[in-house]
Amino acid sequence: MLFRSNLVNSMLPSAIALYPAYPNPFNASTTLHLALPHPAEVTVSVYNVMGQHVATIADGSMPAGVHPLTFDASNLTSGLYFIHASAPNGFNQVRKVMLVR
Repeated sequence: MLFRSNLVNSMLPSAIALYPAYPNPFNASTTLHLALPHPAEVTVSVYNVMGQHVATIADGSMPAGVHPLTFDASNLTSGLYFIHASAPNGFNQVRKVMLVR
Protein backbone atom coordinates (compact mmCIF):
# COMPACT_ATOMS: atom_id res chain seq x y z
CA MET A 1 0.00 0.00 0.00
CA LEU A 2 2.86 2.42 0.75
CA PHE A 3 4.32 1.83 -2.72
CA ARG A 4 1.04 2.72 -4.44
CA SER A 5 0.70 5.94 -2.44
CA ASN A 6 4.22 7.02 -3.39
CA LEU A 7 3.55 6.19 -7.04
CA VAL A 8 0.42 8.35 -7.11
CA ASN A 9 2.20 11.26 -5.39
CA SER A 10 5.11 11.10 -7.85
CA MET A 11 2.67 11.60 -10.75
CA LEU A 12 1.28 14.87 -9.36
CA PRO A 13 2.75 18.22 -10.44
CA SER A 14 5.34 19.66 -8.07
CA ALA A 15 4.03 23.25 -8.32
CA ILE A 16 0.99 25.21 -9.43
CA ALA A 17 1.35 26.31 -13.05
CA LEU A 18 -0.74 27.62 -15.92
CA TYR A 19 0.75 26.21 -19.10
CA PRO A 20 0.62 28.17 -22.39
CA ALA A 21 -2.46 27.92 -24.59
CA TYR A 22 -2.51 25.74 -27.66
CA PRO A 23 -3.19 26.67 -30.36
CA ASN A 24 -2.14 30.29 -30.02
CA PRO A 25 -3.05 32.32 -32.07
CA PHE A 26 -6.44 30.60 -32.24
CA ASN A 27 -9.83 30.84 -33.91
CA ALA A 28 -12.91 30.16 -31.74
CA SER A 29 -11.30 28.15 -28.91
CA THR A 30 -7.98 27.27 -27.31
CA THR A 31 -6.90 25.00 -24.46
CA LEU A 32 -4.63 25.67 -21.48
CA HIS A 33 -3.59 23.26 -18.75
CA LEU A 34 -3.62 24.10 -15.04
CA ALA A 35 -1.33 22.01 -12.81
CA LEU A 36 -2.22 21.65 -9.13
CA PRO A 37 -0.01 19.67 -6.71
CA HIS A 38 -2.79 19.82 -4.07
CA PRO A 39 -6.53 20.47 -4.17
CA ALA A 40 -7.15 24.22 -4.34
CA GLU A 41 -9.73 26.94 -4.88
CA VAL A 42 -8.83 28.47 -8.23
CA THR A 43 -10.14 31.21 -10.46
CA VAL A 44 -9.23 31.45 -14.13
CA SER A 45 -10.57 34.58 -15.82
CA VAL A 46 -10.14 36.25 -19.20
CA TYR A 47 -9.62 39.99 -19.75
CA ASN A 48 -9.40 42.09 -22.91
CA VAL A 49 -6.69 44.72 -23.54
CA MET A 50 -8.86 47.35 -21.81
CA GLY A 51 -8.76 45.28 -18.61
CA GLN A 52 -12.43 44.33 -18.86
CA HIS A 53 -13.46 40.89 -17.63
CA VAL A 54 -14.88 38.99 -20.63
CA ALA A 55 -15.08 35.37 -19.43
CA THR A 56 -14.54 32.98 -16.53
CA ILE A 57 -12.99 29.63 -17.44
CA ALA A 58 -12.87 28.12 -13.94
CA ASP A 59 -14.01 29.23 -10.50
CA GLY A 60 -14.07 26.88 -7.56
CA SER A 61 -12.42 23.90 -5.94
CA MET A 62 -10.30 21.62 -8.13
CA PRO A 63 -8.55 18.39 -7.17
CA ALA A 64 -4.81 17.85 -7.49
CA GLY A 65 -3.62 17.01 -10.99
CA VAL A 66 -3.34 18.60 -14.42
CA HIS A 67 -6.61 20.00 -15.74
CA PRO A 68 -7.35 21.01 -19.35
CA LEU A 69 -9.24 24.32 -19.56
CA THR A 70 -10.93 25.43 -22.77
CA PHE A 71 -11.42 29.10 -23.58
CA ASP A 72 -14.34 29.40 -25.99
CA ALA A 73 -14.08 32.85 -27.60
CA SER A 74 -16.68 32.30 -30.32
CA ASN A 75 -18.67 35.32 -29.09
CA LEU A 76 -15.65 37.68 -28.88
CA THR A 77 -13.92 39.88 -31.44
CA SER A 78 -10.41 39.34 -32.78
CA GLY A 79 -7.65 40.63 -30.57
CA LEU A 80 -5.32 40.06 -27.64
CA TYR A 81 -6.69 38.56 -24.42
CA PHE A 82 -5.12 37.85 -21.04
CA ILE A 83 -5.93 34.69 -19.10
CA HIS A 84 -5.32 35.13 -15.37
CA ALA A 85 -5.16 32.19 -12.97
CA SER A 86 -5.10 32.69 -9.20
CA ALA A 87 -5.21 30.56 -6.05
CA PRO A 88 -5.42 31.56 -2.35
CA ASN A 89 -1.78 30.64 -1.63
CA GLY A 90 -0.61 33.71 -3.56
CA PHE A 91 -0.37 32.04 -6.97
CA ASN A 92 -1.04 34.47 -9.84
CA GLN A 93 -0.09 33.80 -13.43
CA VAL A 94 -1.11 35.44 -16.71
CA ARG A 95 -0.96 34.04 -20.24
CA LYS A 96 -1.51 36.05 -23.43
CA VAL A 97 -3.61 34.62 -26.24
CA MET A 98 -4.46 36.02 -29.66
CA LEU A 99 -7.89 35.46 -31.16
CA VAL A 100 -7.80 35.67 -34.97
CA ARG A 101 -10.95 35.45 -37.07
